[in-house]
Amino acid sequence: MYIPKPITIEISGSKTLPAFSFDSTSTMIKFETFDYEKLIANAIEILDYGTDVSTFVVDSKTALKIIKLNNNYLINSISDDIYFLVIPSNVELPGLLPGKSVYTIFLKTGENPEPIFKDIITLRASGYLSYAIKFGRKNKTFYSLCLGAFPDIDTAKSFLDNLKIKELNITTYGPYIGRITK
Repeated sequence: MYIPKPITIEISGSKTLPAFSFDSTSTMIKFETFDYEKLIANAIEILDYGTDVSTFVVDSKTALKIIKLNNNYLINSISDDIYFLVIPSNVELPGLLPGKSVYTIFLKTGENPEPIFKDIITLRASGYLSYAIKFGRKNKTFYSLCLGAFPDIDTAKSFLDNLKIKELNITTYGPYIGRITK
């Protein structure tokens, strides 16, 4: 019977792994997590009045999946792990029935968009979803500062009733609830 000798392999050169040009964290898979403040910061800033939308009341995991499919969105916290998501287009998703109505709290309106967008930044920095609605009247363009997006008028009213307007740190002109979709 023939028994072969064990083979020894000699490695020439360095016996350590070569240095990589990237650190290990930049080459690892990054897991996405639901970060409400980050999602608010990246939400759309302007929406034309009457835009066709698809709305969903979903949990955080589903909201994150929908946002990954659609870069344009508005998101508002309704309660613990329940979010109202607005996508400015007609979207059909398996297992979800989209709504079409969006209510908001109008804070002020003007022709000059600059103060509106400064207030959007202030409100978002404080953790509030804010955006502008753009609309036209008598050959002029106006912008309305909006706070929140809600599936119905009762949810918007409840939010407004509990809101401390002075804590928003912006000037408002008599907040009121209205619908932004036709």
